Amino acid sequence: MNKERWQKLVDELQKEGLTGIALMPGPNLFYMTGLRMGLSERPTMCVVEASGKATFLMPKLERSKGEKYSAYLLDRGVEIEFAVDSFSDEEGPIEAFKRVFQDKQGKWALEYTAARMLEYSLMKDAMGDFPFVDGVQVMKHLRIQKDEAEIESLQKACALCDLGVDIARRLLVPGKAATEVVPEVEKELKRKGGEAVFMALATGPDTAVPHAGTTNTPVAEGDPVWLDLCVQVEGYWGDVTRSWAIGKLSDEMRKVYEVVREAQDHCRKNAKPGMTGAEVDALARDVIASYGYGDQFLHRTGHGLGLEVHEEPYIVAYNHVPLEVGTTFTIEPGIYIPGKGGVRIEDDVVLVPGGCKSLTVYPRNLIDDDPKLVV
Repeated sequence: MNKERWQKLVDELQKEGLTGIALMPGPNLFYMTGLRMGLSERPTMCVVEASGKATFLMPKLERSKGEKYSAYLLDRGVEIEFAVDSFSDEEGPIEAFKRVFQDKQGKWALEYTAARMLEYSLMKDAMGDFPFVDGVQVMKHLRIQKDEAEIESLQKACALCDLGVDIARRLLVPGKAATEVVPEVEKELKRKGGEAVFMALATGPDTAVPHAGTTNTPVAEGDPVWLDLCVQVEGYWGDVTRSWAIGKLSDEMRKVYEVVREAQDHCRKNAKPGMTGAEVDALARDVIASYGYGDQFLHRTGHGLGLEVHEEPYIVAYNHVPLEVGTTFTIEPGIYIPGKGGVRIEDDVVLVPGGCKSLTVYPRNLIDDDPKLVV
């Protein structure tokens, strides 16, 4: 929420020839203001103009939040002219939108993944037809490189991810179902400070499906297991996946495990600034393909991570944009054998000069590891 972010946003709007951007409740609004709100039938947005003015447009019952965060941002030295415009339930939002947008014709940025027809139609009523672009693409230039405070928040989230894996490994024993374990993991992580937690704990043949969800049948000796766990702290997300076994894996699944671990290790140790998302993806994909499992690696190698679990940049073959220092993303190769099982190992990393640093550090070779507490 510092003044540099606001200046970068105004500069980006001017560079792209935009009149302004309408920030909806969600990650981008939080990134710029610190304000957390949800979408409702009462439209809320922060309207940021290229001229250097920002208006909180919101229901009257929420007006105090706009006033509070306007004062908060001014206290932090943000050189923006802030205003608050609100509407009551009786009058509705039409006139407020006209007050904010009338005579503001031009090209606007709208968040394609957050703005609704409700907000668009109200803007159109105020300005008439207007051209617009995807505001997500505008904001990604600000958010893709994390500052020190953001990295600290990510590290806290990742520490809880590591702890969650350890808890799950100790609780999931033969005869117990993953559905019994998940609530216990969530309860403990929230007790430790997790703001939000969601996970999938797949066992047995379900592990062959990358997005299997949580298995409701008891685990048995020889079952492969993976836990995909996301934890939010201070608005930022950690995302980890670890695979292990209940007892001893079959020879085939053991080989799969070792290939995935080698691919993930190779990618983590060789990714560095200046490489493109496609080049980082190839680091893991080429190893897996060399063992004949290329067709069983069913998804991209990773995705950006921050205020959203999935955000820019994507570590995938079509991404030819060089990655910069401060960029955070996951490295999560996997192999999935239908009817038998799958293995995925995922870490969160940040690019540093000359390489990358892992933010999740839980042991990766778990098929022979003693399942005692190690975090």
